[in-house]
Amino acid sequence: MGYRYKLGRSYSCSLQILDESVSLEHAIFIDAGENFKIEDISHNGTYIERRGAKRRLQRHFIEELKPDDVLYFGFNEEPFYVTDIINEIKILKLPVGSQKVRCPIHGIIHLEGNGCPMCPQ
Repeated sequence: MGYRYKLGRSYSCSLQILDESVSLEHAIFIDAGENFKIEDISHNGTYIERRGAKRRLQRHFIEELKPDDVLYFGFNEEPFYVTDIINEIKILKLPVGSQKVRCPIHGIIHLEGNGCPMCPQ
C-alpha cells in the first residue's frame, strides 16, 4: 500500500500542526508511489477543497489526492496545499513505524514499530 505518514498535534507525528482543534493523530497520508492518498482519523474532521467546492472527508475512508487539492484540519481555517504537504513528506521520509514514541507505562522513548523494550511482547 505504500509508506504512511501521520499528521497531528503529537510530537510523534511526521507532520505537526499545533492547533487545539487538530487531533493528536489527525490524518494519515499514504505515499502510493504514483499518487498520494489521505485517511482522516480525527474527531474534528479533515476538509478538502477541490475545484472550489469544500467538503468534509469521511472518517477512516482512504481518498486519493489531486495536486490542486487544498486541505483544512479541524476548525483551523489555514489552507494546506497538497503539493506543499507532499514536498514536506518527501523531505521527511518518516513513515509510520519509524517515528519515536514514549511508552506510557515506562516512559522509555522507542521507535513506534519496535515497541517498548520493557513491555511484554
